[in-house]
Amino acid sequence: MNFLKTNKLFAIFLGVFLCNFIFLQFISCSSTEEIDSILTAISKDSKSIDNLKDELLLYDGLEKEMELAMEDLEKLSAVEKNQNRFWTNILNSEENIYTNFNDKSSESINADLTKLYSNLRKLCTANNILFYQANSDTFDNFGETNSESEKKFGFGLTSYDGFWPSFSKSEAKLLGVQSEIISSLIEFLSNSSDEKYSITLNKITREPVGAEDSQHISEDKLSVTKLDSKLIRSNLPVSSFAFTISFKSHTSHARTFINQLRPPFLIRDLKVERPVSTSLTNTASLTSSPFSEEQVETEKQLPIVNDVESTFFLLIEYVYKIDRDFETFITDNFKGMGSEIDQDVLTTFFESSGHSKSLSKLQKVLKKRENN
Repeated sequence: MNFLKTNKLFAIFLGVFLCNFIFLQFISCSSTEEIDSILTAISKDSKSIDNLKDELLLYDGLEKEMELAMEDLEKLSAVEKNQNRFWTNILNSEENIYTNFNDKSSESINADLTKLYSNLRKLCTANNILFYQANSDTFDNFGETNSESEKKFGFGLTSYDGFWPSFSKSEAKLLGVQSEIISSLIEFLSNSSDEKYSITLNKITREPVGAEDSQHISEDKLSVTKLDSKLIRSNLPVSSFAFTISFKSHTSHARTFINQLRPPFLIRDLKVERPVSTSLTNTASLTSSPFSEEQVETEKQLPIVNDVESTFFLLIEYVYKIDRDFETFITDNFKGMGSEIDQDVLTTFFESSGHSKSLSKLQKVLKKRENN
């Protein structure tokens, strides 16, 4: 009886065990599949993380580089601002004769020149400015000095005193501008003189303004071939006129004249010739004789400078146009970029460089190109 009872309990226990085993085995199989799936997902995510890390390495230090780029932008803005201020001062638009020259007919400019000769000669006479006389030693039939050359001093425009060729409107304008520049130079020279000492105006030369002027300019022509390297326009996109003026005066007169040459007048060369007129005088000095202890009086000739005047030669460049179109430069370099432009960076550059007024115009241009 007990044996049967024991067998029955054993059978029950075995059944329960088998059920549990089967259940646990089922759970184990299900968990293995789930674990394998999770491990596979983890492996994929790990690879994705590694790939992202590799991609992020490309941008490592980008923030620092951005800071350095902004610092460079600020430096560039400062350079542009200084350059813009410098060239604005050089051009001096408010006082620039070319910029403020009113359009006139060729005949009107001829009439202005006719008045100019008379006005400049009177101005020189009133301010103790003499004209260099190449023929000052010639006499007419009555024994009087010929002063015709003084009356005909042409101030670099000699050929057009009573003669006016068929100038085009553009060439006549440039000649009119040059005449006003020369007039300013004579005014500066007049402001430099005084009643005690005179200034002798030797010569003014200028470069031709065109083909017609080149045919008639004659001795007033300034050949800039050898002087071109001294002119600012030789290395920069600058348009200018070149003049030379030669005069004889005291140094103080020349200094006063030069101090008045503010932009757009630029002094590109200066030469000074000082002929020294000397007279010899005997100056006694004591020297020791090599043969005795007595001092022997010797005579030594020393020069005495009588003439303190110098002849000054100045090469003057007058800047009338500067090819520095900032807006065109920026738009050409940003061409095709469209929405790729960082508007914040662009605004910072324009405001820091002193071109804030041009920003709205540029933005409209860029937006229009983007839409097209």
